[in-house]
Amino acid sequence: MDVGIQVLVLLWIVFFAVSIHWARVANRGASVAAWLGLTIVSWWLEAMFAFFAVNVVLFSLGREAAVVVAIVTVVIVTLTPLAWAYGLRHWNEHRSAQT
Repeated sequence: MDVGIQVLVLLWIVFFAVSIHWARVANRGASVAAWLGLTIVSWWLEAMFAFFAVNVVLFSLGREAAVVVAIVTVVIVTLTPLAWAYGLRHWNEHRSAQT
């Protein structure tokens, strides 16, 4: 396996661990379940969008532009668990402060 891919996989594992830690506010299993569900649904939608976007760009602008779109897609997919964890954490903190 290429060293670059190994580094990316390691970074993804770290992002995933941090996301789970952020989503586990006050040891609430519901937060983790919500985070997991939102992440999976988001990944599914991102995969559909990426498939169409890469193909449209590939056939209209060429191979190099499609590679750029694929790289941007990988970054978005990698940051999705962190974004949902951050959002759920702040939502739980806001909800806890109101009660």
